[in-house]
Amino acid sequence: MKSLICRLGLLGLGLLSVSCANFRKLGRELRVVDQGYTVVCRLDGMAGESGPVRGVVAEWDRAAGRIVSCDVVEIGASGLYAFVIDRPENCYVMAHADRNGNGRYEVGELAWVHGGAEPAPVVFPAGAKRVEVRGRLSTSTRLPAEVLEAAREFFGKREVEEVITGRGATLAVGEVVDPGAERFQSTAGEEGLWTPAAFAFRGGLGIYFLEDYDPAKVPVLFVYGAAGSPQDWETFFRRIDRRRFQPWFYYYPSGGRLEKSAAALNDGIEALHGRYGFRRLHVVAHSMGGLVARRAVEMNVIEDGHGYINRLVTISSPFGGHESAEMGVKMAPSVVPSWRDMAGGSGYLRNLFRKPLKGRVDHHLLFGFRGSGGYGMPKSNDGTVSVASQLRPEAQQDAAGIYGFDEDHMSILSNREVVELVERVLSE
Repeated sequence: MKSLICRLGLLGLGLLSVSCANFRKLGRELRVVDQGYTVVCRLDGMAGESGPVRGVVAEWDRAAGRIVSCDVVEIGASGLYAFVIDRPENCYVMAHADRNGNGRYEVGELAWVHGGAEPAPVVFPAGAKRVEVRGRLSTSTRLPAEVLEAAREFFGKREVEEVITGRGATLAVGEVVDPGAERFQSTAGEEGLWTPAAFAFRGGLGIYFLEDYDPAKVPVLFVYGAAGSPQDWETFFRRIDRRRFQPWFYYYPSGGRLEKSAAALNDGIEALHGRYGFRRLHVVAHSMGGLVARRAVEMNVIEDGHGYINRLVTISSPFGGHESAEMGVKMAPSVVPSWRDMAGGSGYLRNLFRKPLKGRVDHHLLFGFRGSGGYGMPKSNDGTVSVASQLRPEAQQDAAGIYGFDEDHMSILSNREVVELVERVLSE
């Protein structure tokens, strides 16, 4: 991760290093996120389905017999997907398999409709803008004839791409990829910071593998930080003992709220455990990724009661907050959502160590101290995060080991001793 001072656009006394275009893009993003309503779907019954499975959300005016708007997304093997909609009323969600590949639903193909035999609109709790629904694909379920007729009239002779809103996203779980591929380059990290919603809609998010799952190896899940990318872990991917460990990485928009990023990470971990039943999983995170990973581990181990996460390693994480994020919240024309959570004293940070991991998960805390300071930063820092923030007292108290390195915020990830130390604590 490059310097957060540069990435947050805080230079000297103002927001000079970030173009106005970035803030305009961010402003559009925030309107979508802040004004929209999110429907998260968990679809079971995906196992063994070879053809494409499509999730559909429709604003369906049943009284008038017409569809007002519609969105479609192809669902991955995890069965996890989501839509952002403009209005909470008349929102119907469904899914179907396309076994014959003709692009249409036909009777006999697997299907699911929220509400079952009598389709029901999704109901958002009072004051809520996010809701989760769950369903199961089945050949005994049929998409209602009335909605199929309304869909035919809505689409007419137009292609799906011409009319959908493009606000659907899938959560990939266990797809084998090349981390050097174009979609995972460092430029994607910048997009994930400034356009988190578009990042998720366009490329999806989730947990990816570097190789096919091997039950004889221990999975190690890597989580990058603000404006980061899988490229940040290149040295670890290359040097870690691949005979013993299988690297995975979490791909997510770092500009989003950290609680949502942590929840999505835990959803992916649980889906993978349901699929493979691994007995051990280690998590290694850098910078802001440590804030996301710490909360996800807490959800998994303490709130959900699982016992397979054994180690958490955080590197250069701003557990006490970040000065530049706090300045960005106060001064920027549009505020990146994750800045609010990284600002010192935020609700997210206040609650981050409310449930200790000690005795359940060994947290090894690595920090760097090679920095020359910067505007608004304490003298002792790694060039991006203050040492005081990295060594927040609650983090030290909950740690199984604390290790300091004469490295800056990014060089610490390519230090051979750091890689060897991490490998050693994961092997204990």
